[in-house]
Amino acid sequence: MPRRGAKRGERKASCSLTEVVFVLVLLACGFMIGFVGSHTSGEEDAPVRLRQHPAMPPKHITHPSGPLNASMWGHIPQPFDGYAPLCGPTPEEGYPKTAPIADIIKNWNPDAGKWTPSHMYESVCRFDYATDLDKAIAYRDAEVPFQLYNVPSMNAVARAWADPAHLRRKLGATTKYKCEASNPGGEANFGANHFMYTNGRSSRNPPIKNVQLSWDDWLRKIDEAVNTSVLEPNSRFYFRFSASSPSDARSGWLFKELPFFQPKPNVFFKDPRAQRGIHCRFGMEGIVAEAHWDGSRNTIAQFYGRRRYVLVDPDHTCDMYLLAKNHPSGRHSKVDWSNPDSWEKFPDFPTMPAHEVVQRPGDFLYLPTYYLHYIVSIDTNYQCNTRSGRDDRQLKVVNKCTPGFEKQAAPRGIRGKKAWPSRGKF
Repeated sequence: MPRRGAKRGERKASCSLTEVVFVLVLLACGFMIGFVGSHTSGEEDAPVRLRQHPAMPPKHITHPSGPLNASMWGHIPQPFDGYAPLCGPTPEEGYPKTAPIADIIKNWNPDAGKWTPSHMYESVCRFDYATDLDKAIAYRDAEVPFQLYNVPSMNAVARAWADPAHLRRKLGATTKYKCEASNPGGEANFGANHFMYTNGRSSRNPPIKNVQLSWDDWLRKIDEAVNTSVLEPNSRFYFRFSASSPSDARSGWLFKELPFFQPKPNVFFKDPRAQRGIHCRFGMEGIVAEAHWDGSRNTIAQFYGRRRYVLVDPDHTCDMYLLAKNHPSGRHSKVDWSNPDSWEKFPDFPTMPAHEVVQRPGDFLYLPTYYLHYIVSIDTNYQCNTRSGRDDRQLKVVNKCTPGFEKQAAPRGIRGKKAWPSRGKF
């Protein structure tokens, strides 16, 4: 017969075990309550939140400037056979390879929204900043387009900007910015998601209109457009802001935030003295910026989402059927690229040589002076660009095909000055 003391010990052990189980259950419940609370309490602090996107980074990053990975973006089509470039020390003859624009549009119509094909006519070199910087500088000096990726400071910004709260702190939740919305008016208007530039001087009913939006306003527009067709009027908006210098009262922080765009010697600036500020344009899914050329070198940085560029060498400017200088949308193509049925009026357009490239988070795209580009926002995306000087070797053909433009050999104050070094770390 067991002793009384032994039974008491067994009861104590049994009670201790029960208490342990009870405490563990309480701890588990408390963890779940805290987990749910941590994912809901932020709603009051951040009244508008961007929907989850493939570019959202993990919360704990050991090396924020380390290489980005494919989880930061969606599907990128592969180059068709025979279109992947060799990317040697200098551009090969015939770089970049082109295809008729009719084939490019047939494969991937600009109004396709988020849908992406398995392949595309991509022939632009992608250089790793860590290993291919010399190549990138050589291609820049040859005035041909290329992409550059794996820039440490850019990787850090791409991760930071994937968090809407970070940009809210920089932009302000309620500060209004001059943004753009599509408008049904204008002589060259190809749909609610097509944004045709206008200078606003002589068009009473332009194809775009200016609207005042805050960061949170724009995030609401994104949420409202989730189940709305890209062809629905007044459903797509560009969020825009710029800084002319670090002393800019509203957006001067861009120069500190984006050290690679400071006017210092580096691969992005052929001539840092000719920089013309930093210009940011955030697009919503399905937005199309109509084809045009810019009169200076252009370096475009992609921080979030995907943006497709269809590119045309300035030698083929005449095939674009550009509007004249005195037109409100001068130097832009009057062809609706997304509608092949309308091309009969433009007989040289379907065979125009072109190529394409997709910008993903962490990418830079270098475009030489006058290089024509047509831009499609595959999904919500953030992009900023800067310009630095010009190269006029192809100005004659651009002038010939864009009535009203006169030659200017170089920006005032730049001619004759010693070239700056090409390198620079940041």
